[in-house]
Amino acid sequence: MLQDIPYKTLLDKGRKYDVWVLRDLYGNTFADIAREYGVSVVTITHDYNRLLLFKIRYYVNHLSILHGYQTTAHFSEIWKNALDCYSAMKYVAAYFEKEYADILKEYRQGEPGMPEQLLRELPPLRARFSKQTVASVIRLKETKGMTFPAIGKRLRMTREKAQDLYDGYYHHLLYQLSGKLIEITGDKDLRDRYQDAFPSSSCKKRYDRLFCDYPELCESLLKGKKRG
Repeated sequence: MLQDIPYKTLLDKGRKYDVWVLRDLYGNTFADIAREYGVSVVTITHDYNRLLLFKIRYYVNHLSILHGYQTTAHFSEIWKNALDCYSAMKYVAAYFEKEYADILKEYRQGEPGMPEQLLRELPPLRARFSKQTVASVIRLKETKGMTFPAIGKRLRMTREKAQDLYDGYYHHLLYQLSGKLIEITGDKDLRDRYQDAFPSSSCKKRYDRLFCDYPELCESLLKGKKRG
């Protein structure tokens, strides 16, 4: 049996709640907040995301109870779909607040929700992104030199999703090419070696380095892929 959790319980999360207020309601950067508390940006970012996690869990739990469900499965699936669409927790919270505005406003009992501008500018929830959309992201980034925020605005998606699609494209390409190169060269450690050599680099940078190291093979494999 689900039990409702008062929204005001979030206020007991201490610094996590304060970080959310400073970030989303007052527009402070994570770096500014980190300096104020004398901790790392990583710590503050973790606090922020943990608070959003609690917020969404409370929303899912409350909505499940009000709609007569015995479990949170239905609204947890909506949460999953929203996260896949937007690629960041703040948009998931905003989606719930926009979609179930009256219910969640009453649930908060006067406490603030996500910024109004975020709710107004929230892109529509999409179940999937087509290959054509991914191709548009790549084209706008690489031939037009557009930033991910600009691409997101152009294609009606979040900045985070635009970057996620871009990175995902090169992750898939890198995995395919490195797999073929392993077959051809017999170098079973090739994929791990590039991962270890560039641990903090994007998949695009790893792909560029792989192409630079094996230009003829990569070119041949890509031409074969296009023909196929």
